[in-house]
Amino acid sequence: METGAEIQREVLAEVEGRRDHRRIRAMLERWQEQGVPAERLVDELTDLMLDLRAQNRADDEDAVAEVLDLLTGW
Repeated sequence: METGAEIQREVLAEVEGRRDHRRIRAMLERWQEQGVPAERLVDELTDLMLDLRAQNRADDEDAVAEVLDLLTGW
């Protein structure tokens, strides 16, 4: 099972790069298939957003918020 740091690192790499929503959705599905609960993914993504906010990286923070929207169905 992936650690929180690995989850955050993979999401951050994608949002800093292509921001391909299909790839992001596939990552979320893979983690859930590996037994990572959706609640933990939400926690990890929220922590990543807060870290990006503290670094004044608003564009990346917004991109992670979009990932959260994909996960929660907003």
